[in-house]
Amino acid sequence: MSRCGKLQYSHLMSRYDLIAEFTTEARRYCTFVEEEGPVNSWVFASTCQNHLLRLYQLALSMPMLEPEIATTSEGVEHEVWRRQFLLIGRKLSRDHYWAVLEPLERDQPEPMMNSLADDLADIWRDLKPVLIALDRAQPISTEEAAWHWRFSFETHWSHHAVGAIVALNALCFGPLAEPKLPRTSGRL
Repeated sequence: MSRCGKLQYSHLMSRYDLIAEFTTEARRYCTFVEEEGPVNSWVFASTCQNHLLRLYQLALSMPMLEPEIATTSEGVEHEVWRRQFLLIGRKLSRDHYWAVLEPLERDQPEPMMNSLADDLADIWRDLKPVLIALDRAQPISTEEAAWHWRFSFETHWSHHAVGAIVALNALCFGPLAEPKLPRTSGRL
């Protein structure tokens, strides 16, 4: 194999390793927010923030691969999303936060109230169908998964992630943060 061929192969391997890493993190996030049962709100918020930061970083590096066959992954039905939204909302001590829609407006933008549960559930809704499609008996291709995730990141869930990261940071570490952090064996 020529030197050029080895470099191309190495480059492709790193792209697929990145997609595999994103897939793993997407699974971790979806599994975490789907978990039932009582949870400490601070631990939930902090863990969500960690997942979102990793997903955001990996999505920025996600290659734009054109799938050979473009299929549409089935989305999450509204009622399924609504159940997930309500589950996430029960895990948060506070849900609503203030933000601006377009921070680069020349004129002072109007603040609007957003829902952290909506942000986290919408991110879940954009990640989950691709995971389901990858787990089918005849899964979608890696290229198609990467394309769907990169496209939905750029057009939808990146905005939710940025808002959620800011709100989660305030919830965990801001002046109005949770008053009682959980006590564990020295680690969170």
